[in-house]
Amino acid sequence: MASRTPGTTTTLIVSPRGQITLPKPVRARLRLAPGSVLLLREEAGKIVLDPAAVTPVSHYADEEIERLVVADRVSPVERAALRRRWGLKAGARRPRGRG
Repeated sequence: MASRTPGTTTTLIVSPRGQITLPKPVRARLRLAPGSVLLLREEAGKIVLDPAAVTPVSHYADEEIERLVVADRVSPVERAALRRRWGLKAGARRPRGRG
């Protein structure tokens, strides 16, 4: 039976496949749900597990990127209004740096 007090020692057994089961009270305290990601590191001969912050990443097909670029374009009327608001001359362009 796993201990319900934080900071106490609990015995875990490594399965033939190298797996361990984190006790339910520990998972609940740390809000670890199925699919949670943990980072493992070795520290002074000990195993340390830390919850990981995971950011979802989306991959877009070329067609989707083109659709987003077209939708994000500024019309000539909007461009002129922005230039006036920013105090830029109507036909002036910034020199592009090389890089």
